[in-house]
Amino acid sequence: MITINSFKSRKFKDDIPSNTINKIRGLLNDTGIFTIEENWKNSAKGFHSVTIKIPNTNLQTNGKGTSYEYALASGYAELLERLQNQAQFRLSVDISPEALKYRDFYYAPDEEYVDIDEILASDEDWIVYQIDKLDTYSGKKDLLNHWKMMSDEDSDKDFVTLPYMNINNDKISHIPVKMISKLYMSNGMCAGNSMEEALVQGISEIFERAVNKEIINNRITPPTIPRYEINKYPRLDNMISEIESSGNFKVIIKDCSLDKGYPVTGVILINKDNNSYFVKFGSHPKFEISLERTLTELLQGQDVKNMMGITEFSYMNHIDDADNLMGILVNGSGRYPKEFFETEPSYTFESIQDVGEATNRDMLEYLVNILYKENYEVFIRDVSYLGFPSYHVIVPGFSEVEEVVDTLSLDKYLEFRKVKSLIRKHNNLEFEDIENIIKHLKKYNGNGLVVQFLNLPTSNIFPWYYTSLDLFVGALYYKIRDYNNAYLHFDNYVKKLRYIPINQQYNNMMQNYYKCARDYIGCRIDNKKREEIIEFLSNFYPNNIIAGVIGDIENNDEILKKYGELECWNCNKCRLKNNCSYQEVEKIYRLLKDKYNESNIDQCQLKGLLKKSNINYKRRQ
Repeated sequence: MITINSFKSRKFKDDIPSNTINKIRGLLNDTGIFTIEENWKNSAKGFHSVTIKIPNTNLQTNGKGTSYEYALASGYAELLERLQNQAQFRLSVDISPEALKYRDFYYAPDEEYVDIDEILASDEDWIVYQIDKLDTYSGKKDLLNHWKMMSDEDSDKDFVTLPYMNINNDKISHIPVKMISKLYMSNGMCAGNSMEEALVQGISEIFERAVNKEIINNRITPPTIPRYEINKYPRLDNMISEIESSGNFKVIIKDCSLDKGYPVTGVILINKDNNSYFVKFGSHPKFEISLERTLTELLQGQDVKNMMGITEFSYMNHIDDADNLMGILVNGSGRYPKEFFETEPSYTFESIQDVGEATNRDMLEYLVNILYKENYEVFIRDVSYLGFPSYHVIVPGFSEVEEVVDTLSLDKYLEFRKVKSLIRKHNNLEFEDIENIIKHLKKYNGNGLVVQFLNLPTSNIFPWYYTSLDLFVGALYYKIRDYNNAYLHFDNYVKKLRYIPINQQYNNMMQNYYKCARDYIGCRIDNKKREEIIEFLSNFYPNNIIAGVIGDIENNDEILKKYGELECWNCNKCRLKNNCSYQEVEKIYRLLKDKYNESNIDQCQLKGLLKKSNINYKRRQ
C-alpha cells in the first residue's frame, strides 16, 4: 500500500524514477526503437536536464528534474507521450503518402471519415461548441471548406476524425485530426506511471498555457509570492539561492492563480548584467511541485551562466504580434508586457493554496472540478498503445493555442505548405513561383535554415544554398537575374557568419567563399565580363576560391541544380539521401503504426472516469 509519506518522497509520482525509466526502455526495445541520452546539463546544484534521442533521426525530447534519475524519467515519459500521440509526425515531420496510409489507417485504427455536411448536422459536443461560434450555415460551411484544404489524406470524405471522450457526460465526439493538430498542437499531451498521474500532468500543462496567454493578452500583473512563504520549503528556497548565487541574477516568484484558484506558478529570472529576463510557468495541484517544475524548466538544456532564448528588457515592449505569443506557447521564449513586471498586482496574494495531502486520483478530481466550476468540458483520448499510460486532453475554449475561426492563420499555413512544395521542386519553377517563394521567405528576415523550414530530418550539411534562408533567397534572386537583391542577401549572410561559433579555420574559409560569391555578384551588377571579374577578384581572393564560386554560380539557370534536387519521398533517386535521415524516421513511424494496429484501445472505457462533484454544470457558450 502506498503511504502519503512515500508518495511525497517520490514527488507525488506513482512509481520511483528508476522503474519508470526501465519500463519505458523495455517498451521501446520491444517495439524496435532504441535511444541515446545526451546533452546532460547540471549548471547549478539541484538542476539536471538531458535529451533523449532516437539515433539517426530528429525525434527527441528533453527531460528535467532535481536529480539525474528524475531528469531521465521525465525525458523518457515525454518521449512516450510524443510518440504515442504521434506528435512529431502530425506537427513537424512530413510523411510520405505511402507511409501515411500504412496499415490501412492514417492516424489510428479507430479513426472515422466524415463529410462537411455530416459535421454540420452533428450534435456531438465538441463540434457543436466550435462550429456554433459562427451564426450562419454558409459561414460554417465556408469555414469547414477552409479547414478541408489542410487535409493530406487520400480519402473520399472531407475529414479524418478521432474519437475523444467528454468526461463531463461520457459522450464521444469525433474531432477532425487537422483541427486537433493545429488548434491544440502538443498542449494537453501527457504520459505517466498511471492514468491519473498522466492526466494530472496533462491538465496542469493546459492550465499553465492558458494562464500564460491570459497574462500576456490582458496585461495582468500577478502578485509576487513573498520570499518568507518560499522559506517554508527549504529545498526550493535553496534552489532559488543556487541560481541567484551563480551570477548577478534575481529570481522573482509569481502567484499566477489569476484569483481563480488556478494552480499555476511563474518564475522570472533577471540578469542585471545585461538587462535581460527569462520567464517560465509551471503548474501542479501541489505548490511545491508546481514551483519545482517551473525552476527546473528554467534551466532545462541551459547553462545558467550562458542562457539561450533570453529577452532584453524594454519598457515599451511590443508584445501584441501573434508570432511573439506563439513563440512563448510553443518554444517558451518571447517578450512579456511591462505590466507583468509591475509591483502593484492585479489581484491580491492571500496564501499558498494547493490540494493538500492527496493521491493522484484526488488531484485529478481537484483539477477537473476547477474546470467544471468555470463551465469547461474536458475531452480525453487514450493513446497508450505501446503500454505506457498516455493521453491527449482537450478543454474547448481553454486549451486552444489557436482558434477554429481564425481563417487568417489558416491561410498563412496553407501558403506555408504551398511554398514548401515549391521549394522541393526548385529546379523546375516558373518565374511567378520563384517570386512567391521569395515573398514568403523574406518574412523570416533570413533567419533559419531551409532544411528546418522544410522539416527535413537532416543529419549532415546539405548543399550551400540550403544552409541559410538568406543564401537560398539570394540564389533565387540570382536565378532570375535580380543581382542587386542577390548581392544584399549574400552580404547579410556574410555578416551573420561572423557570429557562428564553429571551427575558426572552417569559418574563415566559409567567409572567404561567400564574400567572394557576393563580390562576384557585385561584378555582375557592373556588367563586367568573365575575364574582368576573375582579374578583379584575384586581387582579394585565392584562385581556388574564385574558381569554386564561378563553378557554382556562374550559370544563372544552373545555380540550384549542381547538387541535385530533393526527391521527397523517393529516397532511392535522391542525390541528397546520405544527408537526410528521413528513411529512419519513416521506419519509426511504421513501427509505431504496427503497434497501434495490434492495440484494442476503446475510448468508451473512459466512461465514468471520475466521480462528479455536486456542481451545477452548464455548457459554456
